[in-house]
Amino acid sequence: MIRAIRLALATTVCVTALVGCAVNEARWSGETASYVVYAKQIPLYPGAKARDAMGSESWGDTPDSYSEGMAVWFEVQGYDKEKVLAWYEEKLPNATTHVLDTGSIEMTVPAPNGEPGEDMGVVIEGDGFRVFENTKAGKHKKT
Repeated sequence: MIRAIRLALATTVCVTALVGCAVNEARWSGETASYVVYAKQIPLYPGAKARDAMGSESWGDTPDSYSEGMAVWFEVQGYDKEKVLAWYEEKLPNATTHVLDTGSIEMTVPAPNGEPGEDMGVVIEGDGFRVFENTKAGKHKKT
């Protein structure tokens, strides 16, 4: 009986810890999530609020080189670039990371179930961060 109580208590503690971690993440709002195809699977730093979004298009020399992109900028009250970077390094451990010319840190992962060449990630900037994705043509809704 005592063993069963201990097991139930341990299970409760573990579940509470896992739920607590998930609760700390910000959530994608319905409108903001509607702008992206894959990037809504990127976790959002706790307290993050969307402040802007912008789409993009890119053409190359061949018809299949056309691609679309979307970026959503977020702000966090009391933003600390180093804390946000550490959080994303934990959440996206397999990301390819590099420093952009601006000094921002870009972390990129393949788009889940995406086509070759599609990716998504986060750019940690001096005053906030943005989540981005690059997709093949025709995947973003037109506004």
